[in-house]
Amino acid sequence: MTFTAQRLLDTTPRWLSITLVSSSSALLISGVGLVLNLFDPFNITPFTLLLHLIWAIVVSSWVLNLKVKLPPEKKTLLAIGVAVAVGSTWGAVQQWAAYLQAGIVNDITLVAGAVAMDAVGGLVVYILYHLNILGRKIGSNGSQSSPGSARTSPSL
Repeated sequence: MTFTAQRLLDTTPRWLSITLVSSSSALLISGVGLVLNLFDPFNITPFTLLLHLIWAIVVSSWVLNLKVKLPPEKKTLLAIGVAVAVGSTWGAVQQWAAYLQAGIVNDITLVAGAVAMDAVGGLVVYILYHLNILGRKIGSNGSQSSPGSARTSPSL
């Protein structure tokens, strides 16, 4: 019986190091918040908004590491979508837990802020990916030419 290796990650060493640093930073900040009793799993607080931002960066950067059959430009949009979906699910679970535990609901502006932080976290990774990995500025149409490759029309 022959086994073939399946690669789960499709990444560069540079992007993997960015992902690992962001993951360790998120774990560190979450741990500090837990030790200092800033993290309340049933309420959305300003510290929770910070966690939404940090973990959105981590989730979207890990999505970009996965081997997906999409062009890199669409892969970054997928990462933003996954970060917002995971963050929204986390916010909804917090809302339901707060309601079931104490019969209270969180402030709607904080809930909207949590979703905004998820989107901002995804956009941060989008920008980092475009600048560091794809090597071009955001909004470029992909047609990059070297300085010596410009065509000149013959003079008449």
